[in-house]
Amino acid sequence: MKPSKNLSTPMLAAIGAAVLVGLLFLSYLLSSGVLHRKDTGIVLQSGTENAPTVNSESQLLTAQSVADVTIGPDNAQKVIASLTRPEAYSCVVENTLYYDGGSSTLRCHQYMRDDVVRTDWMTEAGTVQSTLVRAGDTAYTWESGSTAFYEGTWGDFSDDAAAMLPTYEDVLDEGVVLSSAGRQDMDNEPCIMVEFEQQGYRCVYYVSAASGLLKKASFYDGETLARQVVVSNLKTETPDEALFTLPNGQKLLGENTQNDE
Repeated sequence: MKPSKNLSTPMLAAIGAAVLVGLLFLSYLLSSGVLHRKDTGIVLQSGTENAPTVNSESQLLTAQSVADVTIGPDNAQKVIASLTRPEAYSCVVENTLYYDGGSSTLRCHQYMRDDVVRTDWMTEAGTVQSTLVRAGDTAYTWESGSTAFYEGTWGDFSDDAAAMLPTYEDVLDEGVVLSSAGRQDMDNEPCIMVEFEQQGYRCVYYVSAASGLLKKASFYDGETLARQVVVSNLKTETPDEALFTLPNGQKLLGENTQNDE
């Protein structure tokens, strides 16, 4: 019989991440402003002022046409707004926090399909230590090897925040002034680079034109690198549905969903 609790957003965050890096690391991210509260998709809501105008003369970016588009601070936000994420994918997210005399790194593997997201927090040896799954408005989390899990309301905690990904949707806000922007390949993948100031940090984001996902983000305090996020091993194949099964055998996808007590 599974423990079931109505967990708050901070409690879910602690269960999903603090078991690996401690409350000090999580506290820094929350207080520094580099871990934001809103959803981090780059597709704008319909009707927003920054949405691109789609017509025969629009320069909507694709991985194939990126080389033909001149990207600069004047149009980079609209180009990014034209991108969409794949409906299903998996990737590895590596967060490194730099401090005087050293650094701390947090790694997770994230899987997305059918609007259900699983985030596995990894040990230094590369094995799964804990898991956090969002299915609709419900969150489930458990330690690796455990047959018990916690169930609670997801609340305002975003899927990207669960993997400690920065909110690069903020780049599209009208208040953001880009200091530079352009096209740059990373790992032979066409990306859009944007640089701007936010909450005391100089932020440099690389957004993939091929996937619509964040490729890399760096945060500088002055000239000192304070935090870096790297997304790697991106696969757009649909993740195995077995990954979206709770420790008690309850399936979270499609018609096979059941509620085993």
